[in-house]
Amino acid sequence: MSKPTYGGLDWIKFGAAFMVVANHTGPLLSCSAAADFFVSNLFTCIAVPVFFMTAGFLFFRKLTGDPLTDRNALRGYLLKTLKLYAAAILLYVPLNMYTGYFSDSFTAYSLIKDIVFDGTFYHLWYLPALMLGLVITFVMYRKMSMKAMLASAGLLYIAGLLGDSYYGTIQNGVGIVNVYEGLFHVFDYTRNGLFYAPIYLAIGAWAAKRRPSERTPSVNAALFAVSLGMMFVEGSLLHSYGIPRHDSMYIFALPATYFLLCWSLQWKVRSSKSFREWRVWVYILHPLAIVLVRGAAEATKLERLFIANSLLHFAAVCLASIGMASITVWLLAISRNSERYALFHRA
Repeated sequence: MSKPTYGGLDWIKFGAAFMVVANHTGPLLSCSAAADFFVSNLFTCIAVPVFFMTAGFLFFRKLTGDPLTDRNALRGYLLKTLKLYAAAILLYVPLNMYTGYFSDSFTAYSLIKDIVFDGTFYHLWYLPALMLGLVITFVMYRKMSMKAMLASAGLLYIAGLLGDSYYGTIQNGVGIVNVYEGLFHVFDYTRNGLFYAPIYLAIGAWAAKRRPSERTPSVNAALFAVSLGMMFVEGSLLHSYGIPRHDSMYIFALPATYFLLCWSLQWKVRSSKSFREWRVWVYILHPLAIVLVRGAAEATKLERLFIANSLLHFAAVCLASIGMASITVWLLAISRNSERYALFHRA
């Protein structure tokens, strides 16, 4: 039997990285605020769920059921992610200094809170969320049935919804509001590894362990489109009533991401290790690209083109992110080859 390939997953993750860039740049803002709301505030809300769900799918499909082997797999994944997170934290220290991160409000507690939950820069929260969420999901996977795991992760997600897009629905309940206000002293948002990540990782695990769907690609595409449309309706209604405290978590993001995953598994497309690394570094480096594009535009007096024009600004940031990611992947490849060469000649 031929080894399964998952090129489609790499492509949707690559696209999701640019959704994150769109979320942070507002590509249609100078054209239409309403259109930009649907693109930057709603459509991009499936980007991080795509990362979590595909991570769950790819990680849990490799588990054998042997406790020692599975724990080693988890330890290796967490160590790899931790190294990336540590590198990203150090990379953004200069920008943290420039933006005033180390101001009078900076304390040991705020640093620990950011490292564990919120990220030391605005996009880095994903990496600790992935690690914490994976540990929680792994424990549930080992201790519970698949249905119980999904139900437990779902309850965590519901709790997260009430602190995020559905926060306004609990504001008349003094007791529960006090609970959430207490939680917000521990972390800034419920879109974190405790409430947000586990359900997407769990659905990815469930998809990895069940038989392949018999739905055709066109049916999965249609179900994705319908779910996405329902998420647009959901988000529009919530915002029209001023209910969200933050707008990362939606109910219909769950089926939208799942059907996109199912659809992408049916794509006959190629991928590569370098392509996967590109996607990671586009995500990690795009805030630096935003700063560089803005700085270059101001230095060349082209603010009207590359800052005021939000679509050109988005395109320039995407190109800069790709360029920086390509250089990073190239340098990492040279470093790895140098290490192999040194080990070979020492042997």
